[in-house]
Amino acid sequence: MDNKVVDELAIRTLQQDYFHSVDSKDWDGFRGVIAENAVFDFRAAVDASIPPVVGREAIVEFVRTSMEPITSAHRGFLRTLEFTGQDRARAIWAMEDILWSGQAGALKKVMNGYGHYNIGYRRIDEKWQIENWILTRICVEKY
Repeated sequence: MDNKVVDELAIRTLQQDYFHSVDSKDWDGFRGVIAENAVFDFRAAVDASIPPVVGREAIVEFVRTSMEPITSAHRGFLRTLEFTGQDRARAIWAMEDILWSGQAGALKKVMNGYGHYNIGYRRIDEKWQIENWILTRICVEKY
């Protein structure tokens, strides 16, 4: 099988692992998809005054703190994937996230967001990881 096909499948699996770990609140699994010196930039989607979050542990803590009280469902649809080097790739994922507050059995939808993940990936020690990430939203429905 072509190495690019193998790498694309690995990146798709990595991204699905991201979605699953956030939605299931598996913070060790989430930690495993993030490169040690990664940068996450949520300013365009969340709050322009929030600086980019830098470093695996800071990112895990930021996302964990933000998502712990929320029930979420993330969906991503790969639009484009470009290999920019032997161990680097960039992708744009069309995305949707649905967020609910409350306890199981009494959840209340609070937000439905639509936008894009612009993600840089890097292969480190034969394993693809997320190296940088920009989340943008084109529409947010609040309830």
